[in-house]
This record gives sequence, structure tokens and C-alpha cells, in this order.
Amino acid sequence: MAMSDTEARTPARRRFSPGLLIIGLVAAVAAFGWAYVMAHVNQTPGIVAQTVTFRVLSDSRVEINFSVTKPRDSEVRCVISAVDTDFAEVGRAEILVPAGTERLSAERQLQTSSHATAAQVKDCVAL
Repeated sequence: MAMSDTEARTPARRRFSPGLLIIGLVAAVAAFGWAYVMAHVNQTPGIVAQTVTFRVLSDSRVEINFSVTKPRDSEVRCVISAVDTDFAEVGRAEILVPAGTERLSAERQLQTSSHATAAQVKDCVAL
């Protein structure tokens, strides 16, 4: 039986290579690992700071509601800051969360040098 021209030009089907599967899995694990590390750069393990709400009260004052969770036996210092439309810092204060406290939920008013458009709690570090 003779082969037609189209059958003669059709390439043979490639066989599945387990080596390629292993290389793909290693690359995927490495990519996810790198993404996880980059997402947690400059964070202190065990300390979670969260801005709950903020409200601009006037051109010189902003109110921020935030929470900080940390290990009970460590003292932590956090920075709260307010920024303007260009993300320039217009207000800043430090908050100390004493040892013996695992979670702090607080509301603070922050004096600003000009009109703030946002406020956040950031840079929490154990002392």
C-alpha cells in the first residue's frame, strides 16, 4: 500500500518526555518561591500591621484607625504616616506596642503639614 504525499509529510508524533515535566515543575516551584520571598521582604516575621480606615479631618489633621498583631512577649514600634496627592509624607508619628499585648486596635489623630489624601500604618519592627 502506497503512502499519499500528505501522509509522507506529516511529522511523527513526539513522545512525552518525563525530563521536561520535571524541569517545568522545578521552574514553577522556583518562581512561586521567589514571588513569596519578594512579597515578604522588609517585613518582620510575626508582626502584622493593618490600616483599617482613615479620614481626613482638615487640611492639618487626619484620623487613622489601625491594628497591630505581634508576639505577646515582644515590644514593637510602628510608624503611622500621612501622604499628599504626590505621595510625599506630610505627617508622621511613632506608636509603641508594649510587651504583654498581643493585639492593639487603635485610632489616632495625626497632625499634618498640609492636606493629606491618605494615611497608613507601616514599618513595624520589634525592639
